[in-house]
Amino acid sequence: MKTLTTTLFLAFAFIQHTYAQKLENQLNGNDLIWADANFPVTDTLAFELPNEGTLLLLYNDAEYNQEILKQTFEPILEKATDFPEFTSLAYRLTENFYQSSTKGVIYDLEANYVPYLDSIELTFPIGLDFTGGDFTPSVGLRTHVNLRQFSIGGSVTNTIFFPERENGNVKVNSNWFANAEFSWEFGNVQRQRRNMFGVGYLLNQNDSQLFSGTTMQAFYRRKLNENISIRVGVIATENFKTFYPTIGIRFW
Repeated sequence: MKTLTTTLFLAFAFIQHTYAQKLENQLNGNDLIWADANFPVTDTLAFELPNEGTLLLLYNDAEYNQEILKQTFEPILEKATDFPEFTSLAYRLTENFYQSSTKGVIYDLEANYVPYLDSIELTFPIGLDFTGGDFTPSVGLRTHVNLRQFSIGGSVTNTIFFPERENGNVKVNSNWFANAEFSWEFGNVQRQRRNMFGVGYLLNQNDSQLFSGTTMQAFYRRKLNENISIRVGVIATENFKTFYPTIGIRFW
C-alpha cells in the first residue's frame, strides 16, 4: 500500500510539474475555466524523439485513451524532423476547442516542425469525360511537388475523340492538353490534396477533329477517396467563341 501511494504521489507531482510548464496551446479566459472544470489534466503522455526533444501531451484520461493517442501522434512525429533538439514542448488536449483538439495540435506540429518539401509525386491518371455531347476517354502523365499544405505541378493529358465510323472502321483522334495545376487541402495534415484547379492549352490544334482554333480548358477536381475523383470544367474552342462544359471521373 505504501508503494502504491508513493507511485501515485510521484505521478501526480510529475503531472503538476508538466502542467506548470508553458503550454504551446494555452487556453485563455472562459475556455480555460471550462476545460479545468470539465476535463482537468489527469495524465501525461511523453514522446521521446531521436534528437532528444520531447513532446508532452497533457490530457484527461476520461476523454482520451493513451494507446489511441500514441497511434494518432506517432505518424506526424516521424515526419517532424525539424522538432527542436534537447527541448520539451507541452500541449494540453481537449476536443472542445480547435487549438487543443488532436487535429489542431497535429496541425501545429506539422506547420512548425515538418520540412516544407514533402515529396515529388508522379501519377498516370485515366478517366472518362462527357464533353460537348460526346464521351471522351482521357489518359495522361502528371507530376506534382508536394509542399506542406498544397502542391503545384502539371500534366499532359490526351482527350480521346472517336469520330463517326467510315466504312465500319473505328478512328481515334487525340487531343493533347498541357495543363498547369494547383492542389490543396488546407488544414489537412494527412496531405491528401482533395481539391485541384487547373488550366490547359490544346497542343495539336491542327490535328484535332473535336476542337478548332485556339482551345483552352479550365477544370476543378474533387477527390472522393484515394483513387477516384470527380472532375468538372469547361473547354473554350474556336478562338474562345464556343464553350463545352465537361464532367467526368478520374482514377489514379
